[in-house]
Amino acid sequence: MDRETLAESVAGTAAQLRMQLADMTAASQMLERTANGERACAYLGVLNQSICRMLRTVGQMELLNRLTDEDELRTFPVPTDLGPWTRELAERIRGILRGARVFLDYQGPEILLANVDQALVKQMLLELIAAVAQPEGEVALALAQREENACFTVRGAGPQRPAGELNRILDHPGEPLPKRWEVPLARQIAELHAGSLVAETAAGGRVSLVVTLPLRLGMPAGHMESPTLPYDAGGFCDELVAFSDILPAQAFSPEALG
Repeated sequence: MDRETLAESVAGTAAQLRMQLADMTAASQMLERTANGERACAYLGVLNQSICRMLRTVGQMELLNRLTDEDELRTFPVPTDLGPWTRELAERIRGILRGARVFLDYQGPEILLANVDQALVKQMLLELIAAVAQPEGEVALALAQREENACFTVRGAGPQRPAGELNRILDHPGEPLPKRWEVPLARQIAELHAGSLVAETAAGGRVSLVVTLPLRLGMPAGHMESPTLPYDAGGFCDELVAFSDILPAQAFSPEALG
């Protein structure tokens, strides 16, 4: 099967799954109107969590399929002050992760100007944080300037492997890893920005995923027709979908979703 045929097959499968997920989401919303009692709300929480997990898988499949197709590549870098932008994103993530008793620490400069595709960089950071976060654990997100680059560092628990082996796995995404630590989408986004993603390890089995992005990213001809949007979260917030493997089912109950 050639690459074009494979891409069409992936897109077709994703579209069919989207239709089924839309029906499941609609059914869940209807059930929420008549749900009475803790047991019914708990069951709906499990259903909504499963929907979010499927939305994440389908969304990753769709976006990775587009980003690896040279004819579909689209970036929309705009001047962005990454200082307040990343701080606000970290605050939203901190609130969501609190449901899994995960503490997120953020450190970054007040101002750091760069040209980035905001939607894709947000998706990249969500993927990386989801990869290292563990329930009742800690995650550190840091932003810094290194010469003419913006450097994002995400640190948390990770597979017990040396940095060299982790980076070889990043170079060959087919290598087996714990499910949530598969980050080909994040790496593709970094490379689309002319940047890089590498792994570092520290004592205690903690892993750092380090993304370096040029501050003055040019705007490639032929790749600026429209913004690249992250995957469709199906009516749920992006952060809830991104962390659906980490959060408990009660975080998806009608009461929690408000």
